[in-house]
Amino acid sequence: MNRTIVAAGLGLALIAPQTAAAADQESVKIGFVTELTGPWSFFGTACVAGLKFAEATLNPPGKRKIEFIQIDNQTQPTQAVAAARNLDIQSKVIALSGPTSSDTALAIYGYAEQNKVPFLVPVAAFPQLTKPGTRYSFRIEPNAAGWGYAIAEFVAKQKPGAKIALMHSDFALMRAISAGLKYQAAKKGLKVEPEIVFPQGSNDATVQAAQVLAANPDYVVVVGAGGFDNTITNQLLDVGIKPEKIIHPYGMATQVKGWGKRSVGSLYGTFFDANLDTVTAEGRKFIDDFKAQNKRLPSYVENYCYVTSQIIREVIDADPKAGDDREVFRNTLSALKSKEVTSGIPIEFDKNGARKEYIYFMQIQDVGEVEYKSKPVFTTNWDPEIIPVYDLVK
Repeated sequence: MNRTIVAAGLGLALIAPQTAAAADQESVKIGFVTELTGPWSFFGTACVAGLKFAEATLNPPGKRKIEFIQIDNQTQPTQAVAAARNLDIQSKVIALSGPTSSDTALAIYGYAEQNKVPFLVPVAAFPQLTKPGTRYSFRIEPNAAGWGYAIAEFVAKQKPGAKIALMHSDFALMRAISAGLKYQAAKKGLKVEPEIVFPQGSNDATVQAAQVLAANPDYVVVVGAGGFDNTITNQLLDVGIKPEKIIHPYGMATQVKGWGKRSVGSLYGTFFDANLDTVTAEGRKFIDDFKAQNKRLPSYVENYCYVTSQIIREVIDADPKAGDDREVFRNTLSALKSKEVTSGIPIEFDKNGARKEYIYFMQIQDVGEVEYKSKPVFTTNWDPEIIPVYDLVK
């Protein structure tokens, strides 16, 4: 993808090539703190794959170089904030990014807001990352309370008065999803029972799967952390829960493969998927090239981390001072009005740093070694000012 194609895809006016002096400036450093080990490495490594894929087009000739400094936060909030502090003080980064865990993102959020460091969150959906009054943090992914809201809307449409069994790990992301689901389920006349919460570090759901089977719910919402999500899913299938009853609030390509062929008929939420017909021509090329390079399909995590680099590129190009001045970077990012090159979805932040809130639900049709097939069955959007996402979880 050359500079002209990137500019068109991001909705930019064409910019004349910068001088050699601009290209020779010191690199713009971005601290990228993500989960390469620990329970969220499932997402962090996918994020880095999307970021790495962007390298080929991130620094075209004549542009000031952007350099991502990657640090593993080990899925530990204390490690995440220590890394953020080190990148701020020692590496002198202009901005922070990287976390895919809401728990680690919240830790960095506190540091970024207190120390006035721009923080672009690629894949972490806890609503409080853009709570009212937020100034330096910007969230690309739709908020997780809304994902739960969307599940309730979907179930109510399929079967009014349905009973939903909820199984989730005790992480910030899962608590937000559960809060949104229970909030909207009550409004729609749905029952959420039983609700089973797994402590962090859990690795078996045999007893709980049997408990769910005995409750005979109409749907089962499964939100396990990392590989444990695969464990819960397969143990539910083992005891006889039909795949058509299983709903995953989110689904990555690697997750779908882990659920396996037995999961055909089950549903998952997403914000970018190879099976959506809304993918742009540039998005289709991204999917095909990523698959050729990585031997698997990309999903919304890889897409958001790929898009993160493009957003930063656009900010640096829009104002030469943004690479040296954090306030200029923050203000330029806040004023951004563009589109994702891969999906055409707007890139525009509200006063608290949140973006357009939406979700697709896909039903799995087939699972292969490299690809999977699914079809969209429901899509919705919501306004964080109407759904009380910032009050549901603290």
